[in-house]
Amino acid sequence: MFSPHTHSKAARNFMMIRRTRPFSGFRRALALTTLTASLAVALPTPSAWAVHMPKVPELSASALTPFTQSDKQVWDAVVPLPDGRMLFEAPAWIGNPGPQLSVRNTDGSFAPYPDADWNAAEGDAAKRIVAAAGVTLLPDGTLWVLDSGVPNRKAPAVAQPKLIHIDTQKNTVLGTVAIEKTALHPDSILSGVAVHENTAYVTDSGVAGVLVVDIPSASTRRFLDRHPSLTATRPIQIPGGTLNWGDGRAAAIDSSMIAVSPDGRWIVMQAPGNYLSRVETSTFSDPDITPAAMEEIVTQWYKTPSLGGMTIGPDGTLYWSDVSTNSILSYSTGRIPRRLITNPRLNFPGTPGLDAHGHLFVPAMQLNHAAAFQNGKATVTWPVTVYQLTLPTTPPPT
Repeated sequence: MFSPHTHSKAARNFMMIRRTRPFSGFRRALALTTLTASLAVALPTPSAWAVHMPKVPELSASALTPFTQSDKQVWDAVVPLPDGRMLFEAPAWIGNPGPQLSVRNTDGSFAPYPDADWNAAEGDAAKRIVAAAGVTLLPDGTLWVLDSGVPNRKAPAVAQPKLIHIDTQKNTVLGTVAIEKTALHPDSILSGVAVHENTAYVTDSGVAGVLVVDIPSASTRRFLDRHPSLTATRPIQIPGGTLNWGDGRAAAIDSSMIAVSPDGRWIVMQAPGNYLSRVETSTFSDPDITPAAMEEIVTQWYKTPSLGGMTIGPDGTLYWSDVSTNSILSYSTGRIPRRLITNPRLNFPGTPGLDAHGHLFVPAMQLNHAAAFQNGKATVTWPVTVYQLTLPTTPPPT
């Protein structure tokens, strides 16, 4: 989620439209003789399917301390700002009242972010957050917010999805980028965004796929459409068993989590109940790659448990919220996993936020008790708590 600077020309309100060509989601056999050397490297190997989990003691319960709480909102993501403020996402589809994006100031007070107008429940959809679906902070201090336009997952979209670019120092919107309709399916529900320089990567949790947005031109292309690695093949698991929607159906959601490496070379993606996959970003701009070859570029990167969120640090370390065991895990660039802590207080942990001082902030969002999973009536035990986890200072295990 953290990457080099976004240039100032991205601050314009880009609205130019260009057609896209979605690729088929059916996996095709491809003769090895037709693969380029770069694609051959990207093909799944046995080592990609299982990585040893070192037997390292978990952090003590004292490493996990309450940071802040809410008695009316289920926060699903946290973004620490460089000046000590903290941003919280409270998506409408969960059943939250507004604001969908709020800031906790250093004095402990809360306010809609970037302001009340952008969090209005009604009005011009182009000038407000209709359905918050992902946030990512760049090293230059600017924030990108994904608005899916789908405040209710059981109903059609009410607005065209867009990306909102915010200057967190001035607390003002720099511009918006509309997601081209030609890159969407009727049942698309965008959920998850990662940005590197002038490119945004967006996952589709309604119809599996990844959208690649060129920010300066506001053009969008769709890749890996209905790809098996991004399609929900397993329901989300929680300590009590399978997570179910309010109507009793097992909750199986397509690709909704994404992060980009600090150098922009790779993206990792996951459907919450599936395994983690990795793709080299250069393949999205390769003019010679065929649709059949595109189907083969995805590498399974780790057999992750069911996740409630993930983030990536400036050194490339991934941090995962394991909702099946109420745990937090890390995964180094050397592909070494570590279970940092398991604690019942982390009731369905959401997307964590990493600050510059070795702290991870984790919302215990109790998503399985939210209205969307309880026939419209939340059974959340208030308040919802965001915990601060002090990360270990010792080198990662080998």
